[in-house]
Formats: sequence, structure tokens, C-alpha cells
Amino acid sequence: MKTRVIDTVKAAVVAGLYAGLVYALAPISFQEFQIRVADALLILPFLDYFGFPAVIGLAIGCAIANLASPFGVVDIAFGSFANLAAGLIAWIIGRRSKSIPALILASILEALAVSLVVGYFVLYLYGGIPDILVAIVGVLVGSLVSISVLGVSLALFLLKRLGIK
Repeated sequence: MKTRVIDTVKAAVVAGLYAGLVYALAPISFQEFQIRVADALLILPFLDYFGFPAVIGLAIGCAIANLASPFGVVDIAFGSFANLAAGLIAWIIGRRSKSIPALILASILEALAVSLVVGYFVLYLYGGIPDILVAIVGVLVGSLVSISVLGVSLALFLLKRLGIK
């Protein structure tokens, strides 16, 4: 029982942090070429301390955050799915290895997952960007910055400085 409560709290805190960061940085969180700083949190499932509850929190936090999206229900559904997929990628890789190369690989695969889903479904099919490559690459650049640079830096800080594994 105690573990379920702790996991629920972890998921809720991650969801709140994600949604709060998106709302606070809304001008750069909802553009065709976006840097969604909150996506740095997508690396958290890699760490055992956060694990699977962070996967759930990231998907819920994205759904809450995307209530403010100019792309509406499409972004709520597909953005949340992208975060769920990215979180699962980090969680699965993190369960197998805690090495820095595994952390970097997880972040790159997460950025690709988010870019393919959001770039294709939200921006290309619904958002009106006529070139699929532009839509996907536009999201990929921002995702690499937020997940692979900011997210990996966050994970290394938590691992090295705070001892969170």
C-alpha cells in the first residue's frame, strides 16, 4: 500500500512539474518550431527513483499542459501518446543499463519518438505544415535540445550531485 501511495505521489509531482513548465513557457512550448523545456523531464523514467510512475506522470502532465495547445484535442491525444512512448523508452533502457551511453541513447530515441509523433500527426496532418520533413525536423531540433541536452544534464545532476539513482 505504501509503495502505491509513493508511486502515485511521484507521478503526480512529475505531471505537475511538466504541466507547470509548459504553461510557464507557453510562448516556446506550442510553436511549429518549439523548444519544450518541460521535455527535459522525459529522461526521469531512466532513473530508478522515478521509474515507471514518471512515465505515467509525463503522459498525464502532457495531457494537462496541452489543454492550452492551439492544436486542441489532436495535441492532447498525440502529444500525450508521444510522451508515454518516450517515457517507456527511457524506462526500458534505464532498467537495462545506467551507463552514460545508455542515458544518451535513451534521450536520442525519446527525441525521435516525440518528433515523429508530434511532427507527423499534430503538425503535418492537422497543423497545416505542408512538408512532412520540415514538421518532423522542426520538432526534432527542439526535442534534442530539451531532452538530449537539458534532460541528460538533469539526469547527470541527479545521479552525480544528489545521488538519485
